Amino acid sequence: MTGTSSGQPGGQAQGGGQQITVAVVPGFENAPLQVGVKDGLFAQHGLNVTMQTYQTLQQAYGALTSGQAEVVSGDYSGLLYVQTHTHRAQLRLIADGYDARPGLMEVLTLPGSSVRVPQDLQGKSVATPPRELAPFSASAPYNIETLATESALQSDGVSPSSVMWDAMAPSSMISALRDHTVSAIVATEPYILQAETQLGAIELLDACSGVTAGLPLSGYFTTASYARDNTAALQAFREALDQAKASTAQPGIAQSVLRTLPEMSSREASLVTIGQYPTFLSVGQVQRVADLMYGTGMINTTLSVRNMLLR
Repeated sequence: MTGTSSGQPGGQAQGGGQQITVAVVPGFENAPLQVGVKDGLFAQHGLNVTMQTYQTLQQAYGALTSGQAEVVSGDYSGLLYVQTHTHRAQLRLIADGYDARPGLMEVLTLPGSSVRVPQDLQGKSVATPPRELAPFSASAPYNIETLATESALQSDGVSPSSVMWDAMAPSSMISALRDHTVSAIVATEPYILQAETQLGAIELLDACSGVTAGLPLSGYFTTASYARDNTAALQAFREALDQAKASTAQPGIAQSVLRTLPEMSSREASLVTIGQYPTFLSVGQVQRVADLMYGTGMINTTLSVRNMLLR
């Protein structure tokens, strides 16, 4: 999912539509965005939307704050974290991007492992994806995966501080589990499918269940200054994106987009669990993420999502 911007950021692009560059990290959450660009849905709303990919959310967020992009798509926990911890971060939430469903994020172990129930994770090393915008911490979550998993573990009576988190690239987690470097991994697709296929890995815990069921995972944000001067364009962006989400809900369309992702085979695209692409923004749902962040110590002050909406 690569894209290059044309024209000046936020200005008039060739062809007359207002240019909006969206900074993204390749992933399932951006499938509707790619569909909207490919099918001309943004153009129908008078916008010239392009995607610019980055390897990390930190890089994508940097593109937003430096003016190289007008919108960023990314992990809620990372972007809400900078909203509370960075004085210069004045973000506005445009749209919900990607929500969890059962089987989308799992804690996996090897068959025959001594870790059979969540309580067995106490004192064990568990691999997770690396931090996003929050710093690595042994005592608080540092990305959406650890936030969801710690919240689910607390519901099972397990103290997250008793687990030794080992942050690493998702592509390295399967080999770490195979080599017994870690006792379990916190994985999302396609790594769940790969671990099950290659190692016969089994689910110990669905990280997005119970208190975290249907948890919003990522969203689309812009800066307060850009939102102030471009409200109409951002509303048009959201309308076109919602149309693309409705289209992407059809499995065949979603799978065709997922096949373009790095390290994703056609077979995997047809088998992986895909989350939900909500066509409306539920403030209460996103507030759940902020409340979990506060409750787990990821942020030290409460955060009102409603105050971050477009005005």
